[in-house]
Amino acid sequence: MAVKLIAHTLIEKDGKYLLIKRSKIKRGLPNVYPSYWDIPGGSVEENELPREAALREAMEEVNQKIRIDKIIHEDSQFDTSKNTVFTRLVYEAKIIEQRDILLDPEEHTDFIWLSSLEDLEGELIVPYLLDIFADRST
Repeated sequence: MAVKLIAHTLIEKDGKYLLIKRSKIKRGLPNVYPSYWDIPGGSVEENELPREAALREAMEEVNQKIRIDKIIHEDSQFDTSKNTVFTRLVYEAKIIEQRDILLDPEEHTDFIWLSSLEDLEGELIVPYLLDIFADRST
């Protein structure tokens, strides 16, 4: 059995959070959660710490230099088809250098700053974000 670690960041600025919309096709293959709203993140690479991966992914996916404050969410799932346990860590982060948001259209098609998921009513949202935002409203 393999274990794969994924690091994400919930980036906050002025009381709003940055979400990005996943593309339908990623590098020629169907994307995981196509057309769903998500937050910047991805796989932790070999010889990389999760915090470093979260910082790298924020720069690669949305062109933002961030400061990570703390872990706000963790979940794990076993994917039987891949015989792999996927563990996700989500960090809370703030922007330390404001820059234009730049998206790779191979990965993401849109972005939004929002204070509540209610702003995306009727849209597809990755399941773990529902838990994170539910925790923030309590």
